[in-house]
Amino acid sequence: MYAPVLLVGLLLLSDAAPSPAPEPLSFHEFFESSASALRPSARLLALVGKRVRLVGYMARMESPPKGGFFLCASPVLATEAGGGTADLPPDAVLVVVRSAAGKELAHIRRPLEVTGVLELGPAVDEDGRLSRVRVVLDGPAPGSTAEKPLVHPRP
Repeated sequence: MYAPVLLVGLLLLSDAAPSPAPEPLSFHEFFESSASALRPSARLLALVGKRVRLVGYMARMESPPKGGFFLCASPVLATEAGGGTADLPPDAVLVVVRSAAGKELAHIRRPLEVTGVLELGPAVDEDGRLSRVRVVLDGPAPGSTAEKPLVHPRP
């Protein structure tokens, strides 16, 4: 009974144009420092709106964001205590998991590889949490019944 719906979803995915390979991005490529502030690097600016692949650690947060998590270059414990995201390093990336909208995600301790579209600039989520760098994860097309892994634990 469900096979035709699944088959249609698979056919739609196979007929779609292949996505370009994601551009590898490293946390150390995020910023250029100046005497007064950190500024986005030319590389980071060039990748805005493009698919990127980033490897890091899920920040362990007292109050994690809904529908995503913060990815950091090294393991981080953020005990916000009224400071919002102040305990996170400046290069922390909000990873947006569209399929988990409104839900908290379980913490994963191992390094993670994420692939999605890079967004840059201040944005406030539904809980009032500010992010400056985001990766919106790849996933199935809206309305598709096909599943695709979004976050890959690294050994």
